[in-house]
Amino acid sequence: MKQEYYQKVACIGLKNLDGSLMLNVPLYVKVNELNKNGMTDMQESLIRKVSGTMMKHYDKQISNYMVNLKHGVSQNMAYNSS
Repeated sequence: MKQEYYQKVACIGLKNLDGSLMLNVPLYVKVNELNKNGMTDMQESLIRKVSGTMMKHYDKQISNYMVNLKHGVSQNMAYNSS
């Protein structure tokens, strides 16, 4: 049986059913074969795409949070608006 490899690409935050946040949840992608960097070319491309998308999302989330702080909106309301 061929060994399966997984590459950690990010740590994300997830919302629990009660609305609280579960932070630092690792996000993995499955890889088929490894190159000298320990990844496939497809994985490196995927990691760049996922990282870029997540950076845009978190930038928007942080910007909204900062704007809401200036306007005196509570942290819970800021998270619910995104």
